[in-house]
Amino acid sequence: MNRLQKANDYIQNNKAKTTNRPYFHFSPGIGWMNDPNGFSFYKGKYHLFYQYYPYDIVWNDMHWGHAVTEDFVTWEYLPVALANDKAYDANGCFSGSAIEKDGNLYLMYTGHIDPNLGFDRDEREVAERQCIAFSEDGVTFKKYEQNPVIGEKQLPEGYLICDFRDPKVLEVDGVYYCVLAVRNAERRGEIIMFQSTNLLDWTFHSSIYEAKFEDNLLLECPDLIRIDDKDVLLFSEMPCDPEYQEVVQNTTAYVIGEMDFKKGIFTPEKKGLLDYGQTFYAPQSTEGKDHERLLIGWMHRWHQTTPPKEYGFNGMMSLPRKLTIQNGKLMQQAAINHEFYFKQTVSLENKVLQNAAFDIEGEGTGYLKLNFSPSRGKNFTIELHKSAESSTRIHVDAENNRIFYESDYGNQGIITINDCFRDDENTLEFYVDLHSVELFINGGEKVATFTAYDQGKGKTVSISAEDKIELTHIYFEEFCL
Repeated sequence: MNRLQKANDYIQNNKAKTTNRPYFHFSPGIGWMNDPNGFSFYKGKYHLFYQYYPYDIVWNDMHWGHAVTEDFVTWEYLPVALANDKAYDANGCFSGSAIEKDGNLYLMYTGHIDPNLGFDRDEREVAERQCIAFSEDGVTFKKYEQNPVIGEKQLPEGYLICDFRDPKVLEVDGVYYCVLAVRNAERRGEIIMFQSTNLLDWTFHSSIYEAKFEDNLLLECPDLIRIDDKDVLLFSEMPCDPEYQEVVQNTTAYVIGEMDFKKGIFTPEKKGLLDYGQTFYAPQSTEGKDHERLLIGWMHRWHQTTPPKEYGFNGMMSLPRKLTIQNGKLMQQAAINHEFYFKQTVSLENKVLQNAAFDIEGEGTGYLKLNFSPSRGKNFTIELHKSAESSTRIHVDAENNRIFYESDYGNQGIITINDCFRDDENTLEFYVDLHSVELFINGGEKVATFTAYDQGKGKTVSISAEDKIELTHIYFEEFCL
């Protein structure tokens, strides 16, 4: 039995055993999931591939899982797209991307070779090369017979083949470009670019971005996108940028700038964080059906508390986020249809709290929106997944222009987000699922993702304040499928 068939048979025979999966965030039918891969819109549906190990809830040799959706809430699981069944990808089909060409869907991924599978890594035995697979129907994929298409022959001297991965392919003016993460001989991360006219024959083009501090070993999962007449480079830093290390542990960053594709030069203008929580990593974007730019990321971190083994799955994706640039800032807004899946249960205006709490009873999963002005009170607390013993708490400290996050359910400690608020009206939007909270501040000026498994035991949403505060608007929609 080949590896693809083995994986698909295992999934079919065991998927019914999974429990406590999130309501409106994507999760695998069974097993381990990490990076989103091949995020694309093809033949009328959004395709999401993902790093996948179906046999356990821990990372191991990577396959590509596959699912499709039209609305990002209801998903159809498709057969596993790729398994590590060739000599050049014997220890894993690592992350990559998808692009349509001549009606076919092409996948470009990293073939990973490591006899120890990272557990006792010897760099002399590790190699990563870029490979192609393609499909006429978007379901069944055939690997290119002359894989790998980018390896030692194409990689210039001064770069390490042991850390050379995560191809993201794009097409500009009839030319295909691929951005890749690599480590140079000085052991610092770079993002380099290759070019091709046919997706199969590639040549090195240039280095477009280098890590700005010595300890940054890799800029993983790069993405290069065009938004509102600006080019934006995305990447996930290992380890994180010291500028942010007291805020987050896993840094997923963006750099707004200008890309000259012909010259192979990226001119950076402004760097920022994509997410201020600790569980958003390796995001990937695609152009949506209405030509908007959508982004989805892995809601996890490598040293996070895992779900109980009896759940049968590990890993979730964020909601898709629509990206725009406003006043030089990268804005992110949840791109999910409320009309079909969320039902309004609370809508209150000018609610005053003082030494009191306002509770919203129900299942506790859905969409919470709060409007407030610091002139009408500065400090209050939102409790989510609240039970008699536990809760996840977001403390709003508008007096000092910051938010604190803490949870009784996870191991993330206290997370602080600074410079959150305007002097006038502010908006906080929460998407609350069984194991996660996504927070959008002021229309997506800042976004924070938090995950902790087992939160679903608490079902109350509570808003409280000691000192007097007036909330301009409290609005809650409960999720209902």
